[in-house]
Amino acid sequence: MEILVPKYRRDPNAMVHSAYTGLASGNRSVTTIRSFNKNTERMETSRIYGEGGLARGQSGKVGTFILGGLVTTLAEVEYLVQGIKEKKFVRRRSSSEIVNMCRELTERRNERIKYLRKNPSEASNLKPRRGLFLPKRIRMARTSEPGLSIAVGV
Repeated sequence: MEILVPKYRRDPNAMVHSAYTGLASGNRSVTTIRSFNKNTERMETSRIYGEGGLARGQSGKVGTFILGGLVTTLAEVEYLVQGIKEKKFVRRRSSSEIVNMCRELTERRNERIKYLRKNPSEASNLKPRRGLFLPKRIRMARTSEPGLSIAVGV
């Protein structure tokens, strides 16, 4: 006689170590719950897959990680996960914010260049770069075109 016991039974009072809700491979949603196994000293992971990831070209929240630390029950973590799923994703970064970041980086770079032109002794001393490594009996030959050289066998 075979007794079939499911691997995962929902126990609302079970202590949960951590939970993750978000996207999984294959553009599916997933909820992963890690907790201690009652029979052994090992951690066990239960994953619940669902439909509905992100459409191509759509932005959104990729995932949320909840760290319970073995003081949180499964019922509390499921309540938090449900709240996260119901909360609508609000995009905070706009195109003007990205432009402002680029402008700020450009201004910072230009200010640094002006400062180093006024104080050339503070510029970092770069070591001279070693030339192009070529195999034996090969050298670079100049051509009539300025800036163009070709590798020639000797």
